[in-house]
Amino acid sequence: MRWKISIEGSDEITRGHRFELEIEKSLDDLATGNLGLSIEEGKAIMASLQLHIVEQQCALYVLFRRHCQACGGARPIKDYSTRTIRTVYGAVTVESPRLYPCRRCMPGVDFTITPVSELCPDRATAELMTLTAKLGALMPYRAAAEVLAEFLPGQTPTRHTTLRHRTLAVGKRLEEKEEQRMFFEQVDTKERRQRELPLPEDPEREFVLSIDTAHIPQIRGRETRSFEAVICHASRGGVGSDRGVLFAFSGTSRRKMRAEGLLALKRLGYEGKGDITVITDGEECLKCLKSVLPQPAKHILDWFHIAMKLRPIEQTAAWLARRLPADEQEEFLEDIAAVRWRLWNGQIDRAIDLIDRLFHDLKADEQGSTAIVSLRGGLLNLRIYMEQNRGSITNYGARYREGKRIASTAAEASVNNLVARRMVKKQQMRWSECGANLLLQVRVALANGDLAERLAYRPPVQPRQTIISPFVPLPLFQRAA
Repeated sequence: MRWKISIEGSDEITRGHRFELEIEKSLDDLATGNLGLSIEEGKAIMASLQLHIVEQQCALYVLFRRHCQACGGARPIKDYSTRTIRTVYGAVTVESPRLYPCRRCMPGVDFTITPVSELCPDRATAELMTLTAKLGALMPYRAAAEVLAEFLPGQTPTRHTTLRHRTLAVGKRLEEKEEQRMFFEQVDTKERRQRELPLPEDPEREFVLSIDTAHIPQIRGRETRSFEAVICHASRGGVGSDRGVLFAFSGTSRRKMRAEGLLALKRLGYEGKGDITVITDGEECLKCLKSVLPQPAKHILDWFHIAMKLRPIEQTAAWLARRLPADEQEEFLEDIAAVRWRLWNGQIDRAIDLIDRLFHDLKADEQGSTAIVSLRGGLLNLRIYMEQNRGSITNYGARYREGKRIASTAAEASVNNLVARRMVKKQQMRWSECGANLLLQVRVALANGDLAERLAYRPPVQPRQTIISPFVPLPLFQRAA
């Protein structure tokens, strides 16, 4: 059985193009279960088709660039060379001439232009760059190279370094596009109060930024063994609302945090109205985000971290209460439970007073017990933590009943998805701060689902400003007269 594939094409300048491709399938192959086209045959078909299409497209673009738009003449050719372009369906080597400028319009100018390099400055198509960046961000570079070689023609699995360079190049472009967007899409940070009627039941009124840090192992030879990366999940509304916007970067720069936070608010639809809430675990480098966002903004201490400090205290108190008499045991456990209740309802002063009383009572009861020493240490750590974040304690119970967010759970999950699975836990390796930052940009774009949109961003065209001179020049002969 023989199959013939015939392809015909036409363009605006040259005549039509045609080429044929034949495939043979024997009866023996059908008897062994080889039904239809195999992966190798599909690779051969797509590689042959890609070769002819890319050659014709490059030749057409060269003809277009040779035509001078000003005078209608033809630009002279200096010399010919070849250029290899990597595509999704294999590498294609095309003829690449260099052109002089038009001799009529620009006489005496000797610089040259290469039309083929204008089409693919990276020697790879944009689709291949995006595809390799997606795979390189989701799995190790060697594994991603093997996947590409398995299903696409002309992709060698041994050159995993090329895939890494392409992934980081896409991350660099994403960072540049993000800087352009920050410059042209600025958010007014002046203080603006809510002008419309207050709607306490409106869940879309609140913009919540849950922010956390992740520690990434650093390459050997540096001063520290790891460095920090900021991960933030910005959303609108309470618990169960639509998926928000992520942003991440290496380091804890306040300027970068402010720019990314303002851009995330703009993407969520912030226009100077609404409540802005920042939820952190109490780190000083993260609490500064509240002061650089549009005011009024509120900072809330993450309830999860408060509960994590309360849990060992409650466990130790439950073990210690077994040694007390029945009447004292119930009162002691009620006091421990009251600490959680007061913090849950935002009664920070009453909670600190109760912690102080329990701390001194335990000191007077017994000095030599290990459990009491551990319990007093936990109470002391909790009191210091509460004093450092006194202004960030809110009524968590009321927010929970209203369906609002009280914990940075979204940021914790984002840390696990963006950093832990690729850089720390699942794939243990060391990273440079620059490389980790560029890879984070790709992973964030994939998580947000806007990789193609961010790469295609173009700054708005600014209208030209015509400068009107106050002096009106006189005509030539009138001036001479």
